[in-house]
Amino acid sequence: MLNVKKSAVRVLLATSIVGLLACESNGVIEGVSRGEVVRMEYQQGFMDNDGKLTLIMPGGERFEGKFVQGSTSTDGDEIRIGESSNDDSWVLMDSEQRSSSAKALLLGDRGRSMKCNFQFSSARGGIDDGGIGECKLSDGEKVEVVF
Repeated sequence: MLNVKKSAVRVLLATSIVGLLACESNGVIEGVSRGEVVRMEYQQGFMDNDGKLTLIMPGGERFEGKFVQGSTSTDGDEIRIGESSNDDSWVLMDSEQRSSSAKALLLGDRGRSMKCNFQFSSARGGIDDGGIGECKLSDGEKVEVVF
């Protein structure tokens, strides 16, 4: 009976972890281009540094692509003492630090492209926590966003 309970707990725990990792964040950002409203939709996986963007211009032109949040990483140079069950242990860890800036490249369905630079309000919260951004189209047109 005890083994059945342990197995049930393990299955529930594993299912919860898989469900959490599969979570996505979706949202809408509105911007302005030449005085008209532009709609940008984003999709980002839980704990991901990147995601998908779709932007629709006032005339219906559609741009799709990817954004990437900057990060820096270090290999094995962070030392923590007593981080395991044996307090005499030393743990060498890799570490990653997210930036509050991101870049995007979007390709349009009418032959134009768009490069975007974003400044997020929070490095940890990323695009979900809001920020500001500017996108420049291949012909020089600009789109400004606040989210």
